[in-house]
Amino acid sequence: MLAVKPPATGKTRLRGALPGVPHERLALALALDTATAALAATEVAEVIAVTGDPGAAAALVGLGVRVVPEPAGGGLNRAFAVGAAAAPGRPVAALQADLPALAPGELTAALREAGAGAVRRYAADAPGTGTVLLTTPPGVHLDPCFGPGSAAAHAASGAVPLDGWWPTLRRDVDTAADLAAAAGLGLGPHTARLVGYGAGMQGTVATYDPASRSGTVLLDDGSSLAYPATAFDASGLRLLRLGQRVRIEQDESGTVTRLTIPTLP
Repeated sequence: MLAVKPPATGKTRLRGALPGVPHERLALALALDTATAALAATEVAEVIAVTGDPGAAAALVGLGVRVVPEPAGGGLNRAFAVGAAAAPGRPVAALQADLPALAPGELTAALREAGAGAVRRYAADAPGTGTVLLTTPPGVHLDPCFGPGSAAAHAASGAVPLDGWWPTLRRDVDTAADLAAAAGLGLGPHTARLVGYGAGMQGTVATYDPASRSGTVLLDDGSSLAYPATAFDASGLRLLRLGQRVRIEQDESGTVTRLTIPTLP
């Protein structure tokens, strides 16, 4: 279960972390990568997201997430409580929505450890002061205590800390430094695409059709990105060779706008 704030107003300390990338796109990408990883975890039967933002809701539904409207008055703990109520009689896990490097296997391992007992369990963030995951067995109230010092608050409420050390699960992202640390662990596709856009990502020409002046580029993460004729025309090049390295420029929607040849400094 995720609680997703409106991307335009959430993650305020991360604002400006990627020059040229709108803040709301980055905030939403964090949530989408978290949801994608949760959906792929074998211990997860369903992912529920609590949000009052229509755009975020539509994007999450597109991934296969069930969206529950955010309660009036907002608040992270109220949102998690509403999400837990949407899954009566089932074990519930409240997961922070800013874990773009989350590996499904690590979440699976944490949930298996949490499910071994009949008590609430929590996983602290990398610094050890916050909480990235709070679980509860069926019939036990979630009683979320998220906020500053939430790890201590959850312990004081009777929740038991999880023992495992899962770097991608514990790496939430609040600042530019956190984003850099998450990138070192390996970002999910939504956030990685924006980081590449902000930094000027590169790839290798996989296909090029001289007739349509369009084709595809293979990115360094193994994914394929299509480029239209307008992007080739903006490059000033006469042709592209298969296997040629190119620098990729995109607009805010992710459309490739220009291809250039990387140059040495």
